[in-house]
Amino acid sequence: MLDRAPAEEEGTRLGHSPDRRRAGEGQLATVLSVHDPAGGRGAGILPDMTSTSSAIGANRALWDEWAAIHAEGSWYDVDAVRRGVDKLRDYEVDEIGDVNGMSMLHLQCQIGTDSIAWARRGATVTGVDFSAVAVEKATSLALDIGVAASFVCSDVMELDKTLEGEYDIVYASRGILGWIPDFAEWSRIVAHFLKPGGFLYLTDIHPVAKVLDDASSEVRIARPYWPRPEPIRYDVRGTYADPSAQVESSSKYLWTHSTGEVITSVARAGMCVEFFHEFPWLDRPWPCLSQESDRTFSLPDGVELPMFFSLKARKLSS
Repeated sequence: MLDRAPAEEEGTRLGHSPDRRRAGEGQLATVLSVHDPAGGRGAGILPDMTSTSSAIGANRALWDEWAAIHAEGSWYDVDAVRRGVDKLRDYEVDEIGDVNGMSMLHLQCQIGTDSIAWARRGATVTGVDFSAVAVEKATSLALDIGVAASFVCSDVMELDKTLEGEYDIVYASRGILGWIPDFAEWSRIVAHFLKPGGFLYLTDIHPVAKVLDDASSEVRIARPYWPRPEPIRYDVRGTYADPSAQVESSSKYLWTHSTGEVITSVARAGMCVEFFHEFPWLDRPWPCLSQESDRTFSLPDGVELPMFFSLKARKLSS
């Protein structure tokens, strides 16, 4: 059963019209109370006086802490990566195809485990992350293993000012959308780094799934769908990989992006969308989902919503 969370219980009104897509046009701030994957609850949309740069700075400080925890924890299992294990999903390997001899730019790569997996498959990979700790961990791991992967510390939104070159593939995956403040600008930067004929491959939690309450055993709406200029602030306890971990950062800031915004931004940046695939499963254990396999979790019978997606878009030769 799909329930809308009562306004009194959630401290919010989520009845946004499609006009919310026109972010910034006469909007009023709507206070939200939303769940954090690590167990916290959100405190609301940032007021106008809080800048995007301040939100990104807070996120960077959090990811510095998270990267150190993830490099030591079982979720990413760096020791297994050293032994040759990778966590690339079969569907993305099939959809991207043979990468041997190709150059790949991996955006928001975190501690580099997926970058290393693609390098082991023959790609020359450049990973990018805004966390200096994540880049240090990724660089050290790649050197230990001896693969063709290097890493750059940069905010992706500023990457065209700090990195040169063009790539056959730009890759981004699993949990990156919400950290992007301006998806249209992100798409422009992707196109900037693609060779003519090269392609973007993006796979992540579906924007529709992001409206669901990820801390409830019931399937219910608890978050907005339409994109907006302000991020939502979440209280943080631990990390999604280890909710019991101790972190000093108390907040994170995430932006909403709709399906239409994603596809339209990519197209307007000069890329031809070859497919947008939607999947009925998620790759993480939300309480309202049932486990289908080791890394697949599905909605109850009778509830049909897209939970994950993959997008491939090729840069036009002009």
